[in-house]
Amino acid sequence: MNRRLLVLCISAVALMAAGHLALIYLRTNQRLGKPAVRLVGVPLITESNRLAKATSVYMPERIPGYTSKFASITEHELEVLPQDTSFGRRSYATPDGALTVQTSVVLMGTDRTSIHQPEFCLNSQGWVIQRKRVEQIHISRPQDYDLAVRRFDARLSLTTPDGKPFSRGAVYVFWFVADGQRTASHWTRNWWLIRDLLLHNVLQRWAYVSYFADCAPGEEDATFEKMTRLITASVPDIVTQAGQTE
Repeated sequence: MNRRLLVLCISAVALMAAGHLALIYLRTNQRLGKPAVRLVGVPLITESNRLAKATSVYMPERIPGYTSKFASITEHELEVLPQDTSFGRRSYATPDGALTVQTSVVLMGTDRTSIHQPEFCLNSQGWVIQRKRVEQIHISRPQDYDLAVRRFDARLSLTTPDGKPFSRGAVYVFWFVADGQRTASHWTRNWWLIRDLLLHNVLQRWAYVSYFADCAPGEEDATFEKMTRLITASVPDIVTQAGQTE
């Protein structure tokens, strides 16, 4: 081995070692950020009626104009997501049954894989996304601000018991919030998480907030308008701080 190649090999090994030590230092000394959603002592129940966790993300029980009930967490979610992931889930419906919305919060702990790309939530259940857009929803308390959300319109192909095909539509609305930060972009959230680790040695506890409602095909816009009223009424009780965008 000539001298130049030996120097390159030694330099490469030294860089890898330095990188490994840097990762160990960051992991050992990093601080965990404060969540921007409220954790309460309300038990989390699975679909098989099993107690999953003693705490959950707070979801308001009473919202004017809606009835509500607990919505369970699937056993699959508990299996595939990190153990320190926290959840909140509740179903809201108008008294006439015209609208039912499942509201969900996934809050990461020390493992950022608690939150994945939002498209997976729909695609894994057979929904095909037809349209993506960013919407603004005005929130009036505890202060006035415009909440940027991502909206996916989706379609699900089904078959009746006698073999006739039909489809259902759906509207999926979501965004992400952490201590002093919020964004409707999955990629921006990832970048901010890495930035805060590198610059401030803080692992932000990001929360993924989502609202889902199915509807008749072609009724997506009307459904979204109805959902905005629920979002406006419920968000101030779920999210503890508005957060800043950048």
